[in-house]
Order: sequence, then structure tokens, then C-alpha cells
Amino acid sequence: MILDKGHWNEYLDKTVNNHRKIYGVDMVELAKEYGTPLYVLFEDIIKENYKKYENALEKEYPHHLICYAVKANTTFSVPKLLAKLGSGADVASEFELQFALDAGIPPEKIRANGNCKSEYYLEECIKKEIIINVDSEEELEVINSIAKKLGTCAKINLRLAGFPLGHITSTAITTSGEWSKFGIDIKRANSVFNKVLELDGLIPNGLMVHLGSQITDIGAYYTVLDTLINLSKEAKKIGFEMNEINLGGGLGIKYFEANDWNTIKIKIKNTNKENYTWANEFIGYEYNQESNDLKWIGEELFCPYTPDTFIRELFNKKYSANITFKKKLQEIGSPKFVIEPGRSIVGNAGVTITQIGRVLTTPLKENLIHVDAGVNFHTFGTAVPEQLHRIEIANNIEEVNPFETFVAGNLCFTGDLLCKIKNKLLRKPEKGDYLLFYDTGAYSDFFASNANLFPRPAKVMIAKDGTHKLIVKREDMFEEFHRELDWRSDLERLKYH
Repeated sequence: MILDKGHWNEYLDKTVNNHRKIYGVDMVELAKEYGTPLYVLFEDIIKENYKKYENALEKEYPHHLICYAVKANTTFSVPKLLAKLGSGADVASEFELQFALDAGIPPEKIRANGNCKSEYYLEECIKKEIIINVDSEEELEVINSIAKKLGTCAKINLRLAGFPLGHITSTAITTSGEWSKFGIDIKRANSVFNKVLELDGLIPNGLMVHLGSQITDIGAYYTVLDTLINLSKEAKKIGFEMNEINLGGGLGIKYFEANDWNTIKIKIKNTNKENYTWANEFIGYEYNQESNDLKWIGEELFCPYTPDTFIRELFNKKYSANITFKKKLQEIGSPKFVIEPGRSIVGNAGVTITQIGRVLTTPLKENLIHVDAGVNFHTFGTAVPEQLHRIEIANNIEEVNPFETFVAGNLCFTGDLLCKIKNKLLRKPEKGDYLLFYDTGAYSDFFASNANLFPRPAKVMIAKDGTHKLIVKREDMFEEFHRELDWRSDLERLKYH
């Protein structure tokens, strides 16, 4: 099975010497210029994704705000680019907050998230009149106390959880179900409305929910929206202002075409017969005793929606009581609709280039290639083992001799696998070849670290006309070790000896 590259097909070409070219840029030469591993972002794809949201919302519901989820890719060039397009920001720490402000995003377009916000973070939000998505009942008291100390009030949304959603994505990135470290229990919502009104340092603004990440089933959104609309009506009866409905983010991207992804899931299901997952690990499935069958419960890597088609269906499809979401918003006074997308803006706008250092087999004769990037630079697979990307050898791309293999990183532990699922390449790779991972614009460096003291990679941004520039430099020895005070002291001593 040679995988369809989906939306990338329109940007792909090849050079005269059979190197992969994207937006007119030779990926092999780019890797040689900037070194590997290398993150590559495509400016025009980011813009296109944002504009799909903006144009669709402008048509369907003009009273809206798009807040880019900074955590999805914390490269400064990204929020800076989006700020120019009118985007707001979803931030999850005081550091992301400063990042967004420095990128030019105004405070009124920022929403503050986080399940364990520091008092400094809350204080900065209150001073700057940033709306805080409150994550727990206990946080209400803290925010009220800080606001009163500052002699002002804090504007808040209540973030809710406890929805009966089942398996809507991988459990590691589900954030709104009955097992969640986030949000206020929906069963206590009415009680919390009253509590907010009793605290004179708080100004109620609306309700918020974030389902999780890589959500591909629009039915899950309808489930929570129905609850939010009904709770909004209850809240308004007692004077809790409902100026905003915030749906968070979470819309998935298409890592694979539907047929390719279904074929992969079937192979995973039969992994004990085909050695399709590392060590025959059972990934993504759960055994259902009632039906005596296997049920997929992991992350879905095919998504039928793009940002614009998602918004159109979300607002116009009739669901509960045969009424559209747009109509239901109008019934509660047409509050501002806020959405906090991350992955669906940057996920399919990036690739990662690594270089192959070894091509060998395991003691069980399974093919294994080693690349110069560990899971610390390709990180979401550590939390979501079924995470998988389309990969391709970037040089000699026309040579065809299909080769199935696992891909391992360069860190000194066995779990350092860039994906735990076997990949199919067009040919057997060789030492020195470059390996291209598609759709890595979101969360690839989310857990980035200096494991084994490897420096964190560089990042390059490519414009529509094919020009490219370095936007994040690779760490050098001093930048990597500079927090080590003894090392710095010894360095100074040797320098002046």
C-alpha cells in the first residue's frame, strides 16, 4: 500500500535529481543547509487554515472570535502571523500569555486556560482584563481573592466537564469526559452559578468546554453544545450573564485518507499475525466482552472535515429537537461564539526532516531504521502510542521497491520509537538518506527536551513563493548547558586561566 499524501499532493514536486520538493523547495538541500532533525513550517498553509475558519464563521455567525491554541505550536512566528490576520489566543500559562502579547495579540482576544494556574498568572490576567476560563470550583475562590486584593473584578467563563462522551479520541488527550483532570462537573453547574454570583470579585461571562484533541466526530460537539445551551438558559434565569459560548478547540486533521487509515487499523487489529506493531503491542483497540469483538478506542487519524466544512455543518445541521446550533444560539440572545483551534490550524502545515543513521533488523528479523531524532523531538507519540504519520524518503523518490519497517530514534531507551506501528516506504533506505515526516506542525516538540543532551532542533518557515528563513536556531553547546552553574563557572575559569 503506497499511501496517498492527501492535501500535500498539490504542493509536491520533485527535483531533476529526484529529491522531494515542497512549495518549490528541495527538502534534501534544506536539510543540508540547516541540519537535521529539522522542523519545517509552511506559512501559506497556516494562513489558509485560519482563513477557512474565519470566512466560514463570518458567513455563518459574525459574532465570533477565533483564539489560536498557542500550545499546538509555540514557535513565535506562528502567533505573530496569526495576529496579523486578526486571531486571538488560547493560552495555558503565564509564559504562553506573554508570548501571545508579545506577538501582538490584544488582551481582549485572549482566553486564559490551565488546570493549575499560578497566582502570578491569574494576577496578570486580571490586571490586563483577560477573560479566564475557570477550571475548578476552588479556583473561583482564588481568583476572587486576587481580584479583591487588586481592587477590581475578574471576568470569567466556567469550563465544564463530565460529559458522557465515551471514546472520542485517545484517552490521553480526552479532556471533557467523566474521567478528566479538567473542568467543573456539569452536574454541579447550577450550584456553581450561584457561587459565582455570591463572590463580588467575579464577573460571569459565559460557559466553556474543550473536548480534547484530534476530535473527528461532530456528534461529540453536538452533545456538549446541547448541554451548554440548556445550562445557559438556567444560568440566565438567576442573573448569570451569558455573553459567550466557548467551544474550545480539538478539531482533528487528516493524517491519512479514509481507505489508507482503515487498512492500517485492520493491520493493527491483526498485529499478532503480522507483527505490525512493535513487540506485538495491542494499540488503539479494546476488547468488548459483550460483543466478543474489538473496538477502536484510540485516536482517529482520518478526519472528514476541514475547518470550513466543520463550521458549516456545526451551525447548520439540525440536531437536538430538529433545530440548528445557529438557531439555538439566537434563542439565548446570540452570545459571542468562541473557538480555540490549534492542531487544525498548524498540524497539516509542517513536516519534519531526519537523517537515517542505521538500517538493520531486530533479533526477530524485523526491519528497523534509526534516525537522528528521538521521541523528545517527535513527542506526541509518547502520550498517544497510535499516533502515526505518513513518511517518505526524501531522496531518490522515484525508486520503487516497497519496504516495511519500524522507525527508532537515537535515545538510549527501548521505548524511543518515533511510531510503534510499522511503516511502508517506497524503497529500502540507506545510511545517509533523509526521512520526511508529514503533518507534524502540531505538538511535535510539545515535550521537547535535551534527552542524552542532544540540542533542540532548528525551525524553518517557507513562504508561498518558496523563500525560506530560519525562525528558530538549533541550540549550541552554551545554550544547552547555560543553566548548569558549575559548568559555566568552570568555563569561565578555563577561559581566563
